[in-house]
Amino acid sequence: MTDAKCNWRRYEELRPDDLHDLVNAHPVAYWPLGLLEHHGWALPIGYDGLKADRICQRLARQTGGVILPTMWWGGGGGHGDFRWTHYQSQKATAAILDSTVRQLFLSGFRVVVLLAGHYPWQSLLNERVPDLVADHADRLLLAGTELTIADLGLQGDHAALEETSYGLALFPEHIDMTALTAGRGADSTWSTAGAPAESGRHPGVEYDPAEPLFGQLGEDARQANADRGEAGVVRLVEELSSQILRFLGES
Repeated sequence: MTDAKCNWRRYEELRPDDLHDLVNAHPVAYWPLGLLEHHGWALPIGYDGLKADRICQRLARQTGGVILPTMWWGGGGGHGDFRWTHYQSQKATAAILDSTVRQLFLSGFRVVVLLAGHYPWQSLLNERVPDLVADHADRLLLAGTELTIADLGLQGDHAALEETSYGLALFPEHIDMTALTAGRGADSTWSTAGAPAESGRHPGVEYDPAEPLFGQLGEDARQANADRGEAGVVRLVEELSSQILRFLGES
């Protein structure tokens, strides 16, 4: 897939010659960092990765470059007991992150953007990114969630007002606001281990599957709207694309 404004492609779709030519012209790699995690009744299980990928697409239209396949495997968060959630070893995830970024720089990319849709990615990025930056002082590595990758004061939550608004702006076709209804039972909710004990519950998360706001952490998702999400996405894309183009000497 390409865009008329700036040439970008998906990494896995390119032949070696095409990838070589595109990286010479636009040496920017975007890597969406996601997760498979319960996001309440209205949002898709892959919400975090979809959000990161759609924002990366908007960025790539401004700067050119390639988008890597979304990294779906990560860890951390308060929804590990929820059915359909998959948390992985942080050690394994860190190794993949570190080696892939080093390989991208070695292959000739001058800019790598690690955009995390799942907020607990931040702790791993805080741990690994400083060494990667120190080892590639002549390159640009931007890493974080939409809340931290640029100092814009954007807000976040889990499956509630903010995330639902971002989703309505970025991929409304995967969201069903009419699904925010009451009455579901535990069999549609928990893994075979069952509901977590009170002591193991993340503060602020709704744990009653009979509630329409089950799984949410934050303000009522039923108040979400696309305009709210779009405003934040536009600010983020403008800021990051400006940083990247300045670094590459194109603006």
